[in-house]
Amino acid sequence: MKYSSTKSGFSLIELMIVIVIMGVLSAIAVPKLFGQMAKAKASELYSSAGSYIHLQDTYNAEYNERIGSWKIIGYIMPSNNTFKYYEDNNEGGNPTPSTVSVDEGEGAAWKAVNNVPLNDCNEGSIWQMDVKASNSKAYNLEYDVSITGGSNGACHAITRLFSGLDSHNKIVDAP
Repeated sequence: MKYSSTKSGFSLIELMIVIVIMGVLSAIAVPKLFGQMAKAKASELYSSAGSYIHLQDTYNAEYNERIGSWKIIGYIMPSNNTFKYYEDNNEGGNPTPSTVSVDEGEGAAWKAVNNVPLNDCNEGSIWQMDVKASNSKAYNLEYDVSITGGSNGACHAITRLFSGLDSHNKIVDAP
């Protein structure tokens, strides 16, 4: 029998270099992954609020400058475990259909509260949108958006599109 004198396998140095490279990559990739997961969960806020705005504007145009409740305008809140949705502090919407004249001021507010922490955005943070009469906007309605909760703007950071729904382009970030 003849044995070959050539080496087979990896040396200890080569294995350690591979382990260090994998450690550095995972240290960078894992936090990015969790950040993207939180943004993905929070992305529903923009589409939910956008649907609400679209339905409210359509109702307002069709029914002589009125603001309708969720039931009246046909808004159906998303159902999931990440957020709870409220209309005028009623979870899941007001059970009694109602309308408010634009001249009477504010009505049919939309609010979402997260049930789970989203990175640095604490559980119980609030994304809220109030509807008011306006003489300068299309359909005579203005939407005031506020975001409260989280630290150092964490909730605003994961929901930048939601913040853009504000008629006045003002953002409220409170700790």
